[in-house]
Amino acid sequence: MDTILEVFFLPPMAIARLGSSDTPMESFTWTEDPSVFGGDMTIITPQVSLEVREDGSLCPDLPQSIRFRDGKSLRPVAPFFELWVTVQSGKDGTVKEVPLTLKLLAELGASTENIRYRITAGNRKASYRTGDPACSYTAMVEVAGQDCKRYPLLAYSRHTAGQAPLVLKDHPIPLGHFQVMRPTPETKLGVDLSQLRVRFTPAKGKVYGPPSAIAGPASGLPPGEAAAPLSEAGRVHEIVSPENRILNENTVWSKYILGREYDDALPSDSYDGANVGDNCSWGVVDDSCDAVIEAYLAIASERYVATARVLVGPPDFAPDRRPFYSIADDLANRDLDSVQVNKDTEQVTAEEIQDLFHRIYETVSLMSLDSARTRSIRENDSNDQKPTNFPGMPQIDKRSLSREDVPYVDKSPDLLISSAPQEESISVKRDRLPFKDVAHFVHTPLTDIDTLIHFFRSHQRHIERLIRPPFGHFHQLTDNPRPDVEPNPDFRDPRILRDKLYDMRMPPYMRDSDENPLSLTRRQYEELMALVKLLNEPQAK
Repeated sequence: MDTILEVFFLPPMAIARLGSSDTPMESFTWTEDPSVFGGDMTIITPQVSLEVREDGSLCPDLPQSIRFRDGKSLRPVAPFFELWVTVQSGKDGTVKEVPLTLKLLAELGASTENIRYRITAGNRKASYRTGDPACSYTAMVEVAGQDCKRYPLLAYSRHTAGQAPLVLKDHPIPLGHFQVMRPTPETKLGVDLSQLRVRFTPAKGKVYGPPSAIAGPASGLPPGEAAAPLSEAGRVHEIVSPENRILNENTVWSKYILGREYDDALPSDSYDGANVGDNCSWGVVDDSCDAVIEAYLAIASERYVATARVLVGPPDFAPDRRPFYSIADDLANRDLDSVQVNKDTEQVTAEEIQDLFHRIYETVSLMSLDSARTRSIRENDSNDQKPTNFPGMPQIDKRSLSREDVPYVDKSPDLLISSAPQEESISVKRDRLPFKDVAHFVHTPLTDIDTLIHFFRSHQRHIERLIRPPFGHFHQLTDNPRPDVEPNPDFRDPRILRDKLYDMRMPPYMRDSDENPLSLTRRQYEELMALVKLLNEPQAK
């Protein structure tokens, strides 16, 4: 008999997306447009999708199109999680990973009655800001392996004596649903329906607040800029609909003000009530969450545990645009060794870097470089310490990305409309976003691998200075550097002021999660620079 060594979920982590429709999104994947005029740009293609019947069983289907909404209601993204096992053969001792199916359970002398599931979902954003655990809210559901009902995740605030709960148990916030799929001994459209699966469906995308969250002004200022106290900065709108004003208003979350007694999150003004009046929180939260899914399999005297995570975010309004910096890139940067770039791996590396530049182009196509540049120049100027630039580095004021920002501005000077440096973009009737248009013009050819390789061969020095280096490893950082010292050209140090200022180096004017200038991951940066260096080595005759 085979022996189970491990039980695990695939995928181990997934992203769900909020939506008010009762019908989840169909499955799709990214492909390249093969048409003559498609230019190999990224498009989405339908994939086999699983429809859940009333009894929890599944019906595979290949949709002809992808529907993102039903009327005004957006469809949620509701991921499935499959149970897999690592088994060792009782005959020859070989180890392999296989799906956990009804047949395999029977061979192991078990059934779905030997399995239990538990999901714990919670939202701790208000708790993180205030430092009060009673401002978080969680839901937990345990389900037997043969129970295929659809269970709601009703979250409320756990608290102890002396703490004021934000979400009362009598008025919980729905964080979505959890359901065990009913396995059936059949295969359709290449899908083994006897495999054990569960599904998480996220919530509707609603906001909740206390009875006082009736109406308030919207800030008319850019992010990061606050209005004077007690002023009305913009139009008055409804904060929370009447039926969702269910939260306890006698908590620290309704009294939270950034910069006062709290270790503020970054960006610090990302809550309802910021940048209006005295910046006091309106006590509002939403139904997004993070969740942990666990499966417990008991066979004979052994007990196995599988764990998966699901992250809930807003709808994706550009599903055919890929980020150049993804969760996969972040995990690879953390867990994988540096890429070995040499003549044997040159072709594979070039294809990976071309895909990176293709994703960079897709990101550029979504952002307003003009707006990001204006915000960055103002943030540089509003720094507590007077910004100091250094010779040879890109400009950090209104000269940034202008004709005075050479040699960093290489191809673009003749494309820029005005020769005079300016903080904000000067648009004309048919050129409303001049900097965005320049970025689009520059990055479009670099999606083609032959053009990209030629660019690497002919612009080595320009590429080396144009790409913003990532922050260094701990072993690279010196002890207690002065904040006004000149930066290291190979890596950045978050304690050095110039390394935290925005400039036109790639990716330009974008911020990371700590509100610092964004860079490629260390792994992406090293792979890119190694390829550029390899392509410029003298060729043997």
